[in-house]
Amino acid sequence: MAKRWLVVGLLVTVLGTTAVAQKVTVQFWYSIGGSIGDTIQELVKRFNASQGKVEVKAQYAGGYDDAINKLLASIRTKNPPHVVQVYDIGTQILVDSQATIPVQDLVQRDKVDLHRFLAQPLNYYTVNGKLQSMPFNSSTPLVYFNLNALQEAGIKPKQLWTFEELADVARKLTKRDKDGKVVRHGIALADYGWFLEQLSYNNGFYYCNNENGRKGRATEVNLDNPAIQKYFQWFLDLYKEGTLLYVGRRTADSQSAFATGKAAITFDSTAVLQGITRTVGGRFRIYTGYFPYFKEFGRTGVAIGGASVWLMKGFPEQETEAAWSFVKWLVQPEQQAFWHLKTGYFPLRLESLELPDVREAHREDPNYTTAIQQLRTSKVSNVTAGCLMGSFPEIRQLSEQALEAALQGKPIKDALAEYKRRADAALERYNQSVGR
Repeated sequence: MAKRWLVVGLLVTVLGTTAVAQKVTVQFWYSIGGSIGDTIQELVKRFNASQGKVEVKAQYAGGYDDAINKLLASIRTKNPPHVVQVYDIGTQILVDSQATIPVQDLVQRDKVDLHRFLAQPLNYYTVNGKLQSMPFNSSTPLVYFNLNALQEAGIKPKQLWTFEELADVARKLTKRDKDGKVVRHGIALADYGWFLEQLSYNNGFYYCNNENGRKGRATEVNLDNPAIQKYFQWFLDLYKEGTLLYVGRRTADSQSAFATGKAAITFDSTAVLQGITRTVGGRFRIYTGYFPYFKEFGRTGVAIGGASVWLMKGFPEQETEAAWSFVKWLVQPEQQAFWHLKTGYFPLRLESLELPDVREAHREDPNYTTAIQQLRTSKVSNVTAGCLMGSFPEIRQLSEQALEAALQGKPIKDALAEYKRRADAALERYNQSVGR
């Protein structure tokens, strides 16, 4: 009898080992740390627990800039992950790498219905007529207000703002002591290139030529477009009078200034809604509005920011199918609802908005709704599709240097002209490097 149980035990062990061995391992690189990174890890954990065929191993690859450089190095050494999260401005670079599988091919094969997805994220990641990657963490820029400060000043909150109106409000919210020293700035802003891109779109301007690189390869950066010129002047005027607190390039510093009461307004992504709310900690109420536009140009709408997930080529079919199963799972309504409520990124699926937990959260905190409504009221066009160009990470940094030069006293037109030349040169070098 003992021998019989020994044989049975060995058989169970062998079968168990075989079952584990049959699991397909998928390597997934993600690019957001902190609490949002923890939420990504939680999603991976839930996927692995939801089925027994695929084991996803998630690895933080560094911030967006570091992650894309790491990915490009892995492509050169033929050792990429199966799935990778890449920020929006890396799209042209990934397409040019020819190392990815357009998800459109698998979407069509599996008859995935994209009609219930928000249109703008799909529009952004569609290149050469194909959806290249699956949108995942999509965001838009918002204006964050200290609602208590607005009410104390007798200012009625609203969602739609012009830059001119916002300047007037920021001046009214600026507090000075009896000696004239500013004790609360009206607005705190970082020098973040994403804002320049978004204000271009929201005011109806392409950020790069050939209709944002959607009608043909981008060869020129419209860094000196009229909206950016007006924004630089708007920024400098408020800065010189003490209304605007300039914090440098880190949006983490403008978030901190806002959350600690050093400023009553800031610009930031919807992705930080939960983070800012936690930092404020009940000291005041938060109100969010749409990203502003200049009255002269009128509002067109914003493009999405954030990132998407890409499937990489070169793996056995079984591994690619396993990776695709994970990507499809990530954008199911339940997962998107969880992601939305834990972070502030808006859900990609309209069905997510209909789930009870989401509906209740939106009733309790209307700030969840702002980014979604801003996007749904933005025009779907090549303007709001966003600029598609190579060398975009470098060009974003150049745009930030242009504002720094203006703050240091260089005439606005001269600063924009100089950094436009540098940006165009960077784009030309990139296009030549990929044979275009």
